[in-house]
Amino acid sequence: MTEWDFRVMLNREPDADESNRLFEAGMDDCSLVGGTRPYFMCDREAATLLDAVASVVKQIRTIDGLWAVGVGHDDGVTLGDAARRHGGRTQASLRQLAMGQRGPGGFPAPLIEADNISIYSWAEISEWLRTRMGDDIPAENPDVSLADALVKINCRARAAHREEGLRHLFDSVA
Repeated sequence: MTEWDFRVMLNREPDADESNRLFEAGMDDCSLVGGTRPYFMCDREAATLLDAVASVVKQIRTIDGLWAVGVGHDDGVTLGDAARRHGGRTQASLRQLAMGQRGPGGFPAPLIEADNISIYSWAEISEWLRTRMGDDIPAENPDVSLADALVKINCRARAAHREEGLRHLFDSVA
């Protein structure tokens, strides 16, 4: 299993009791970030990113009046995170590129360096790998875009009071 990191935006912030129920239901791998645009930051193990997102969205739906309104991916990554997102390069390969030991040079500089941890921009790394190394990778994980689109379609169906019909449609296709 792979550990996937992603963000699930919410229609509202859950109260303390709802947060506890979600934690007990298995969302102990997600952290709530509250405020005017609340979301869960998740690090979920699953076979695929879509499986990971689907399991979180399903758990959120167990709370009446709470639902996902979007799915996203943070741009800040370690080289290990970048290797997982890439799928075809190892952390060691990316480290060699970053240190200039391999490749054409010019690997993007870290955004943050602290306590032996470097945080890079995934957008910058993926662009550099595509243009300088010829890697065939999208700028954004297509599964994140797909999950986000499905969540947004569900929100539209909810607003039109057609959520049950939509759920039936997706269940029959899957």
